[in-house]
Amino acid sequence: MDFKKIENIFLLAFVLLNIYLLVSFISRTDLQYATTNPTQDFTSDMRDRGIEYPQTLPEVESEVYYMQADANILLEENAESLKNQAGSVDSEGTLYISILTDPIELEGNPEDGFTEADRTLLDEFVNSSSVLFGDQYKYLRYDREGSRFIYSQMVNGIPVGDGTSEISFIYGSDGDIISYQQTYAGPMKEQGSSDELITAERAIEILFQNNELESGSKVETPILAYQRTLNLENLSMYGPIWLIPVTNSNDSEVFRVDAIDTNGRILSDPTNKPDLEEIDELEDTSDMQEPTEAEE
Repeated sequence: MDFKKIENIFLLAFVLLNIYLLVSFISRTDLQYATTNPTQDFTSDMRDRGIEYPQTLPEVESEVYYMQADANILLEENAESLKNQAGSVDSEGTLYISILTDPIELEGNPEDGFTEADRTLLDEFVNSSSVLFGDQYKYLRYDREGSRFIYSQMVNGIPVGDGTSEISFIYGSDGDIISYQQTYAGPMKEQGSSDELITAERAIEILFQNNELESGSKVETPILAYQRTLNLENLSMYGPIWLIPVTNSNDSEVFRVDAIDTNGRILSDPTNKPDLEEIDELEDTSDMQEPTEAEE
């Protein structure tokens, strides 16, 4: 028997086995590194493409509930109590549009920015008797495209960010606010069990992976919000989303990412707001509530 030949065969087999084990170890290490560091390549790629993004992202509760709002016409039922404005409620009783008797005069402008005094003035108006349920709303953002300040109804500390429960102050060409519009979802209650949220960083990554972020664009701080996911005759359901404002050289856009779907689902914008021309036409509408002076 050729023992030398057998020895060489075993030696070759041993060497091949070691090579196989080494390759397997390296592959597994790379996979583990990619799994435990999923954002490293994505943030590096964003920097390479000149995309700015916040270095500090919001920390929120890891779990939130779906919310239920029952159908209501609370705006229609209470509109007559408002002072110093002419207002009209739509046929469904869910949208109130107002023309103010005394315009709100602001110091700042969209080009140079608005001042703290401007925000304070709007905050005070929202919490006054001139706005229905105003204590439930807080400032969300300034919409440059629509030239409007947006206040959203707060639910468990989270704003409703889909337009179904917001107050919009229209910034006029003369620098004053002469009109606002309001929607109100009404009181909400928790439904089912809580759901775990994806992080704000993961939401930005989803946009990048889906080629929604152009080179040179700027990602603003994401906002955790609620969006209506189900609209029935007697009730509506709201689920959590991430609102992510993005600006570039041409325009600005607010993206919406499902805050629960870990696979990454980008949602469409459900907002259905009246055109500014429609608001202007309201000044001549005959069925509007006449403005009344505030009580002394």
